[in-house]
Amino acid sequence: MKRIFPLRNVRVLLACTFLGTLVSHAQALIGPEETPPVKGILPEKAGENPLTALGYKFLKSGDTTAALEQFENALQENEKSLPARLGQAMIFAEQQRHLDAFQAFDIITDQHPRHAFAWNGRGLAAFNLENFDEALLSFKQATAEQPMNGFFYESLAWTLMCDGQFQEAAQSAKQATLMYHKSSESSAYPLLIAYFSYLETGDVRNAQTTLRYAAENKPPNRWPAPVVDYLQGTLTEAELISFVTDTTQETEAHTYIGLKLRKEGEADAAGKHLSWVAQHGDPRVFEYTLARVLNLRAGVALLQH
Repeated sequence: MKRIFPLRNVRVLLACTFLGTLVSHAQALIGPEETPPVKGILPEKAGENPLTALGYKFLKSGDTTAALEQFENALQENEKSLPARLGQAMIFAEQQRHLDAFQAFDIITDQHPRHAFAWNGRGLAAFNLENFDEALLSFKQATAEQPMNGFFYESLAWTLMCDGQFQEAAQSAKQATLMYHKSSESSAYPLLIAYFSYLETGDVRNAQTTLRYAAENKPPNRWPAPVVDYLQGTLTEAELISFVTDTTQETEAHTYIGLKLRKEGEADAAGKHLSWVAQHGDPRVFEYTLARVLNLRAGVALLQH
């Protein structure tokens, strides 16, 4: 994966980087009773659950099938085991079993209503299901519990944008940028969200200011810098596509081309790019769902006329 949590997760979002981060947080959050062992297969302390410990050992090694089996066995023994449920939820997310992931994270947030990463996982699963009401509820709760987490605000901003709440999306994107900076991190994606959200609200001045800031702070010689250059007019569509190296970048490139053409009044040309994403894009990135939503809305508008 090209994006490193929390700078910008691929949307299995969820995928390996998000999974790896949650594993680390799981180990910090689950407490001494079921902490995955550092040495050996069996837990080193009496009272630790050997099934859960073994599950995390398999999970860290990349064997998610074996890990899931251990977590589900642990849940049969104790359905309220937080580390086992969290491990199960993370694997469902990685496997893009979005409904299963949502239900697992939902159980965690019901039992542990201040568990910020579970709220975020619940939100990502809901986003993947295109259930934006539940995604918004989840991300707002995640940001309330961890207001310094830039990725939580970015996730909220994407959801607000998909839900057509562009003013709120721009504000959440600005908050994401601020929180990334406070954590000595950076990401161009919240700036892209803010740029297009401002355009949607007719706030051209703030949109142009945001794009200039994105150009000044884009990652050197690294994606998504070509996207920023394209939006500034220094790259053509073909030149932007030439920088693509994988399906996630291809999905993003077509989405941003579609968004730009859409704001320039080129509805037919924009529709071709957004339709391509909706039909062939990589579902692991936020842009895939955004393109699907915009493409659907465009189709509804045509039917109404």
